[in-house]
Amino acid sequence: MQIIELSKEQFDNFAINHVNHNFYQTSQYGTLMSRHGFLDLYIGLLDDNHNIVATSLILSQKKFGRLKYGYAPRGFLIDYSDTNLLTTFTKLLREYLFRLGFVCVKIDPPILHIERDNKGNPIPTGINNEGLVMFLKKLNYEHKGFNLYFENLKPRWNAVTKLEFPSEKVFKGFSKQMRNKIRKSYKRGVTIYKGTKDDLKLFYSFVSKKHTRKLNYYLDCYEIFSKNDMFELFFAKMNPSVYVRTSKMLYEKELERNNELVELVKQNTNTALKNKYISKKMHSDKMLTIYKKDVATATNLFRTYPKGVVIATSAIIKYNKEIFFLIDGYDPKFKSFCANHLMKWAIINEYSRKDYLYAHHNAITGNFNKGNPYYGLYEFKRGFNSKVVEYIGEFDMIVNKQAYYAKEQIKMFKRFFNLK
Repeated sequence: MQIIELSKEQFDNFAINHVNHNFYQTSQYGTLMSRHGFLDLYIGLLDDNHNIVATSLILSQKKFGRLKYGYAPRGFLIDYSDTNLLTTFTKLLREYLFRLGFVCVKIDPPILHIERDNKGNPIPTGINNEGLVMFLKKLNYEHKGFNLYFENLKPRWNAVTKLEFPSEKVFKGFSKQMRNKIRKSYKRGVTIYKGTKDDLKLFYSFVSKKHTRKLNYYLDCYEIFSKNDMFELFFAKMNPSVYVRTSKMLYEKELERNNELVELVKQNTNTALKNKYISKKMHSDKMLTIYKKDVATATNLFRTYPKGVVIATSAIIKYNKEIFFLIDGYDPKFKSFCANHLMKWAIINEYSRKDYLYAHHNAITGNFNKGNPYYGLYEFKRGFNSKVVEYIGEFDMIVNKQAYYAKEQIKMFKRFFNLK
């Protein structure tokens, strides 16, 4: 067996069919990062019959002279259950990268640690890969721990919705609160549409404060991934004219129902039935107040935004029948319109109908207590009937022990002087 450098085409042909496929392990992602300060290297392991049996994109940066620190985003594309293959690959890759001046390569495979349900509880009979963690340590990979928050380069905790057709089945699996908010958003005149490259500045105005990335990153992202139909932009637009029409219709319908209940209360002599209608009338009164307020709000919005206004956005990556929510943002002035809820449902609905398999909602935390400041993020993503996914975490494959541990000493001293 031997390690060789692969062409981008060779790498992609292997990657797309691998069980651990993900868009981070693609030549498109490597090309993107090569425009933003990284070198992209594509390596493969050939068996004795010259078949490719493992690959990886490795990103690197020079830090101290000729020394390099590498990162295999979302880990190597290898059968981690094949201990002999993993051992051989690790040994040969270390030798190969040592000659290239690497100190270490960080990996964070999308391999389950402990299988969990949508409440974050471990499934007793589910998958448990503690044995793999121990084996990687045995191969002298340094594990960075089972963190609960956002300490890693890529999220260790994720929320994933299984898609199916017809998409109505997926919608029924959403929480009641999520379904109600989606319907509310629709009734308030929010519509979803796809954007183009010309809309990237608008998109960036919503997400710029959520990350340090500049507009050029997203321009490159759009250009590179769109060539392979892997990138989509979505926008949520509030249309006041629809909101006015819908709120008026709901008010008039409720007013008609309210008048009918008034008559039923007057005419009914049965005490139990009378009380029942009085209770319904009181609920109807509350709804009339809400709808009347909606009519006023919609009318004012129509005066301010007669042509409508974009209030939220989302970018997704499509890869091998899975969608990955990359980043989204909304205008906090219109938070009550629940545009993000409707937009994510519109995306899930579209790709369920196109036979996609999963929707990855991206990062959550592993702390499921209500006191957690990020609990709302978890509740929002769980509302889409998503399953909590816990990965095994980050590992450093140490290539040059002397340089690696010297680096750790430097970090320690820096930390000390920062404290001082």
